[in-house]
Amino acid sequence: MRGITLLGVGIGGAVGTGARVALSLAALRVLPDAAFIATLAANILGAALIGYLATRALRPVATALLMTGFCGGFTTFSLFSLEVLILLERSLAAGLAYGAVSLVAWVGAAALGYRLGCRLPAR
Repeated sequence: MRGITLLGVGIGGAVGTGARVALSLAALRVLPDAAFIATLAANILGAALIGYLATRALRPVATALLMTGFCGGFTTFSLFSLEVLILLERSLAAGLAYGAVSLVAWVGAAALGYRLGCRLPAR
């Protein structure tokens, strides 16, 4: 079972990371000076998804694939941290606002996903 779980984390992580890179590249084309919006969007979507998945009766392999792997690969705290530092160098207000908006949005999205999952019937 351990090998399958690790494989699930690896596959989910690869797919999640690929999806985040695609989102980032698209944002760079559309908003080259505000590409940090892609990180914010990925982290909000990932938080909502993990909140929702937490309400589902997932098997351990599915949890490894979707929650640990995909959501872990799709979201990124390390890039967010760097972006906050870069924005702080430009403007204290911009860096603090981005950090605060991110935290509130992530927790709100996780709560929204969780509430949605609680309302939907389990399969």
